[in-house]
Amino acid sequence: MSGDLNQAKILRNKVNRAASKLKYNFYQTQIAAMHESGSHDWWKHMKTIMGLKTNGKSCMQGLANKTTDGDCGLLANTLNDFFVSVSDHLPQLNKSHNVFDVNEELPDQYVISVCTTFKALESVKANKATGPDNIPAWVLRNYANVLARPLTAIFNNSLREGVLPMEWKMANVIPLPKTSPPVSIEKDIRPISLTPIATKVFESIIMKWVDETIEGEIDANNLGELAERSQQTFLSNWFICGIRRQIN
Repeated sequence: MSGDLNQAKILRNKVNRAASKLKYNFYQTQIAAMHESGSHDWWKHMKTIMGLKTNGKSCMQGLANKTTDGDCGLLANTLNDFFVSVSDHLPQLNKSHNVFDVNEELPDQYVISVCTTFKALESVKANKATGPDNIPAWVLRNYANVLARPLTAIFNNSLREGVLPMEWKMANVIPLPKTSPPVSIEKDIRPISLTPIATKVFESIIMKWVDETIEGEIDANNLGELAERSQQTFLSNWFICGIRRQIN
């Protein structure tokens, strides 16, 4: 009987090791495939694999039940007041003091060309969420040849005057739970701002200048501000290492 028990333990360990290797190979294949997809699909698949996919609506309803007696309208106003209060201590900008000299010509390297704007519009993802202007991403992308010239004029004028159009400062703020289920408005909810896509296009052009300026000054271990390196890289490595530890 003792011999049968020992043999059972040996076979059990072999099965467990084989199952762990199969699990590792499965997740490694899944993550390798996810590297070829966009960040939206990457996070969607990652949450599914890790069992973190939740129903956002039910989470917010649960928070409403805990904080506002189930009144979602009151919860929305409470969230809005909290998000606004975060920056209450910051002094307002003095519009009369402008660090830019509007009479000075922009350096040539900081003048945006129509071609640059056209390429930036063409690279806009068609499924990108719209901002408060309700202009779909596909409109900017499909009609880039028509919109590139007027947008370039607005971009360059904004740079010369140091002022961003007020409409491009507006944003739809979406409350996103950091934990599931969220319990506290102050600790468990963070705001996601959806600005107009034209604003994002303008930002992407300026960010290229910033990247060129600080290139070589960022630590190689900083994954957040380097091209083709982000939290996805960190999480992929972390996830695979976790599977390896389970096998070993």
